[in-house]
Amino acid sequence: MKKVLVAGGSGYLGRHVAKEFKQRGYFVRVLVRNPDKIKEKGEHGEPIIYDLVDEVVTGDATQPETLKGICDNIDIVFSSLGMTRPDFKHSSFDVDYRGNRSILDLALAGKVKKFIYISVFNAEKMLDIENIQAHEQFAGELRKSGLGYTIVRPTGYFSDMVQFLNLANMGIMPVVGDGDKRSNPIHAADLAKVCVDAADSDTTDIDAGGPDVFTYREVGELAARIAGKNPLFLAIPLWIGEGLLAVSRFINRDIADIISFALAVSKLDSVAPKYGTHRLEDYFKENL
Repeated sequence: MKKVLVAGGSGYLGRHVAKEFKQRGYFVRVLVRNPDKIKEKGEHGEPIIYDLVDEVVTGDATQPETLKGICDNIDIVFSSLGMTRPDFKHSSFDVDYRGNRSILDLALAGKVKKFIYISVFNAEKMLDIENIQAHEQFAGELRKSGLGYTIVRPTGYFSDMVQFLNLANMGIMPVVGDGDKRSNPIHAADLAKVCVDAADSDTTDIDAGGPDVFTYREVGELAARIAGKNPLFLAIPLWIGEGLLAVSRFINRDIADIISFALAVSKLDSVAPKYGTHRLEDYFKENL
């Protein structure tokens, strides 16, 4: 039986990946900071995995001393470890780069055969953003490590789209720029299948999106229809967003990263090869 370590096991994608690996007959060890978190469903419908997986290890990737032994007797490491919201204590480099680097060092010492890592679609077009820099610096070191690897680059998660439902319920739907850039976000269960398939593949880089392509305005309109609301669509010129970004850089680097990323994706089409069967419309209905 092959053994896998899932780092970021309490997150939106990590839980689905742990479940998918287990369903395919792997021994699954998950790394989490708070084991109680995976005893309950996640805020976006993530499955309970505490009693599903074989081993739960408590550790904090920003504290390497807590990670001792996590890669012992492990064949494959999967990591979706990354900063998902500001914590006002750690930087993107602390988590997305140094945290994953600590795990990679342990994987190398433990003679792990493969490392599957989650980065960001269109990263090469957004290298002025600190969070993207951290992802890509680690991805570069993974490539040079000598380990077998796959870097998976999703366009965006369905869980990120819930903010459109929240805005619809608030009665206002900001649209940055023209709102005409296209994307095909993907459900974590579909992306999990892509990631687990990669465990037995020689493919080193995979871009992945969901089955449906939307403009950002169309996502807002879909959210409004599902919520049964008629929000005010408020056009926000890019120059206002740039002004907010400039101010945020004096306040908090993590908030600045979020604004910078939002501005970047509002200027880019983010359509990747289509995977999966989950529909955003159904996901919105489940998360009303």
